[in-house]
Amino acid sequence: RTHGYGTDELARMLDKKELINALAYEEHRQRQKDDEARRRYQFRRSVVVAVGAVLLVMFWPLLKTAWDVASVNFVVYTDRKRHEASTCYEHRSGWGALGVLCMFGVDMLSLWLSASILMSWVIGRNKYSFPMPSIPVRPAALLAASTGGNAGALGQYGINVAPMVITWVFRWSSGKLERWTGKALVNAQKRRRKEEKIRRKKEGEAPWEKQARREAKAKRRAEREAKQQEEARRAAGAEEAERAKRAEEISKTTERYASNAKNAATAAAAPGENEEGRDDDAGGPLSVEDMRAAAAAAAEARIKKERKVTESTAFD
Repeated sequence: RTHGYGTDELARMLDKKELINALAYEEHRQRQKDDEARRRYQFRRSVVVAVGAVLLVMFWPLLKTAWDVASVNFVVYTDRKRHEASTCYEHRSGWGALGVLCMFGVDMLSLWLSASILMSWVIGRNKYSFPMPSIPVRPAALLAASTGGNAGALGQYGINVAPMVITWVFRWSSGKLERWTGKALVNAQKRRRKEEKIRRKKEGEAPWEKQARREAKAKRRAEREAKQQEEARRAAGAEEAERAKRAEEISKTTERYASNAKNAATAAAAPGENEEGRDDDAGGPLSVEDMRAAAAAAAEARIKKERKVTESTAFD
């Protein structure tokens, strides 16, 4: 042998009880650490799962309601955008389609902003968040500047109003785009009707087309008349209900005055009331019929006055 150790030499070198005991002790400590870390992880996971289950059970009605509301809003939004796109295609309006696309982009940006604001309370800002500028408003600094004092450490705290400003800009832009798209669609509809009218004049309108157009016009007129009649019926019903209410008020007022008059007459007719020699015929109480008539007249005058005020307000 020119180098290394032999088998017997290696056995003598490794056959050391102290080294074996030390190595076994270190392995035992490492195994205990791994077991302890595994138990801590399992305990934390069980606590998180338990808390999550409790919160899910507690807030399940709220979560279900929120999901239903979100689903309904999504369906309404998609139906609205589908209707807008179909209207643009029907009227062959390129400007209307551009307006619909711009409104969709503004809505997506607004959704991105809202999601970023909500997630910033949980996971903070990251590269996927909406690029938010900083427009701080520091109330303590403003108060200190107005009073001439020093805000101190509170002057460093403020409220970032950039999300509110951006949200307002998005809403204003969406409203402007919606009005502009509506005008574009109206103009496209007018242009299409004009072209259709010119085409009918040049080519000549077929009898069945003229009949269909007359039927559609008659149908629109009937719908308009039915709507007017329904409005008139509703107005008449409201007026009748108002009259019944006024009659009920007059009846209640009359009954109340009659009851008061009856009580007064009963009190005046009680014994011991005319001991001072008062002339009952000259200064006696009014009868129940007179009090009832007076109450009805007062109630009618009050109702006429209220009607005059209402009519004058409606005329103004």
